[in-house]
Amino acid sequence: MKIGVISKTNEKGQVVIPKYMRRQLGITNEISLNFILRGEGIYIYPVEEVLTPAQADNASYLEILKFTQGSWAKENWEGLRKKRKKIEKEASEKRKRKW
Repeated sequence: MKIGVISKTNEKGQVVIPKYMRRQLGITNEISLNFILRGEGIYIYPVEEVLTPAQADNASYLEILKFTQGSWAKENWEGLRKKRKKIEKEASEKRKRKW
């Protein structure tokens, strides 16, 4: 097992995160931390942004819209409709032959 930095808690259960680790992760006194209990360990992650559930739903939807913005703008819709119609007709005829 690889051992990093060993520390003890004080009477209140508080632990100091070593300075070089705080610097590397960008943790300042203004950054919130997320504590996750996994198995027999605690994982600590810096939190960049806290969103309410409503904000999170909107944020996810907005990210998808931004990511896909303009994706369909240059499509040849008439050509796609014709291709789809051809594929559907071929599938229908294939089913008829199986009967």
